[in-house]
Amino acid sequence: MSVVHEEPSVATRQTIWQALESAAKRFGPREAIVCGDTRVTYAEMLRQVDRLAAGLLSAGIGPGDHVALIFPLIPEWVFVHYALTSLGAVAVPINFNYQSDEVRWVLKQGDVTAIIAMDTFRNLDFLGLLKSIDFALEPGPVHSAQFPLIKSFFLLSAGEEPGGPYSLLTLLAHQPSADEVARLAEIRAGQTPDDPCYIMFTSGSTARPKSALLPHRAICGVGHHYADRLGVGPEDRFLSMLTIFHVGGVVPCVTLPHAVGAAACLVSAFEPSLVLETIERERCTATTGFDTMFNKLIGHPDFKSRDVSSLKKAAIPCTPAYREQLLSTFAFEHIAGVYGCTESSSMVTMDGHDETDQESHRMANGRPFPGVDVRIVDPETGQPVPPGTPGEICFRGWNRFLGYYNMPEETATAIDAEGFVHMGDYGWLDEDGYLCYRGRYKQMVKTGGENVSQKEVEIFLEDIIPAVEFAQVVGVPDEVWGEAVVAFVQLRAGSTALPEEIRAQCRGKIAGFKIPKHVFILQSQDWPVLAVGRPDKHTLRKMAMERLGRLE
Repeated sequence: MSVVHEEPSVATRQTIWQALESAAKRFGPREAIVCGDTRVTYAEMLRQVDRLAAGLLSAGIGPGDHVALIFPLIPEWVFVHYALTSLGAVAVPINFNYQSDEVRWVLKQGDVTAIIAMDTFRNLDFLGLLKSIDFALEPGPVHSAQFPLIKSFFLLSAGEEPGGPYSLLTLLAHQPSADEVARLAEIRAGQTPDDPCYIMFTSGSTARPKSALLPHRAICGVGHHYADRLGVGPEDRFLSMLTIFHVGGVVPCVTLPHAVGAAACLVSAFEPSLVLETIERERCTATTGFDTMFNKLIGHPDFKSRDVSSLKKAAIPCTPAYREQLLSTFAFEHIAGVYGCTESSSMVTMDGHDETDQESHRMANGRPFPGVDVRIVDPETGQPVPPGTPGEICFRGWNRFLGYYNMPEETATAIDAEGFVHMGDYGWLDEDGYLCYRGRYKQMVKTGGENVSQKEVEIFLEDIIPAVEFAQVVGVPDEVWGEAVVAFVQLRAGSTALPEEIRAQCRGKIAGFKIPKHVFILQSQDWPVLAVGRPDKHTLRKMAMERLGRLE
């Protein structure tokens, strides 16, 4: 089965510069960025971006440059985001949890020609990390035998006054010359929506991170349609709390609110107390995040004393039962079911805030964006399957990435001859064209000759077992079954259910081979979380192995 819906918005045919210029004209005096005491209007943001773009141009950064970024989600990063992409450069964010070898891989694989970084953030020493890789990587002109393409390094130092030519604050204060203004106009006029603007490195849990090359049209288009489906408009205040080294920090956290004139309320690091304070202070109305993030917010001691009643709409990848829990706990009016990935610039399908029959598609993950084609195929034959039949989820359209940069074999494997992207995700389309995502094929537990979807068991536990509020499932090696289904669960408030009681409640309600062989109970503060906010299943699997006394 294949589904494609109505025509996409004009935003899917824009460059990031065109989207920014349009937003500044329409929403000039409105707040575009809020971060602590810092407040920036759309008009001010455009002026700041023009100064920085001209400063970078005068410093030798221009079209075709690949610029590595190491930043938290702060206003200066937003200016860098717009300045670089409007210069025709390609931004290459680096995960600031990477170690030396991983950063070295990104710099080489991404053909990085310049670096813009903050020196330190909280307990992280970004400058020290780069110097540990190569002493030549320090602010100023760079002459590195290890990285011959890198020609310059610009630094943002906390509390620094504008100083040398390689200070980011100096560039932010740059006064464009007439020649620079003309050159910027020429570059921006020559850009197309199909031009690349980001290299996003995907999760490298099983191999080296892959370098997804994203075009302007995908960033702008997803931001617009994301806002439309979520019902976000100029009066909204969007809680932005995802990291910039994943596509979620770029598209929903910045492009989405700026597509419709909303304020992006930035949280530089996911700390539950800081997030709760920001929601209350700024009266945030909309957001996006992962289920584990909300789990930690609810479990924080400040939760009951903070006023979070302003938060009304969100996009949260979670099970239907957990969605209902969040609807009542936060007084949300709408939580969108979603499905997406880096290769789709964050999103493929999503519920609409104005859909009247939410209950019929309660177990689904939304419908495709306009102009996005979703197809379910048999993973063995590659042939489309009928509605309701599980298979591999594939998509194509304006939101599709351009390929994996410098990785032709991986690109050929991911994108087929018809332009469909194959991510190895498992699910089906229902009769109405709604997608039901049930995990990755590699997140199947092969137990007793049967394949069990981890996501399916998670949905079952949260939806059917009364004591379970939140669940994550992994597979661990087992001498008898090959792999055993193992569940980590968080109990509902007041429940004292024991693991064996939970297993007993599963019997007769789900196939026997899908019932967890082992159940472990965690508190909200005990869940391991990846830097991006998702549950850390690799760590959960290690925890299961340790508790069962098994070694890899």
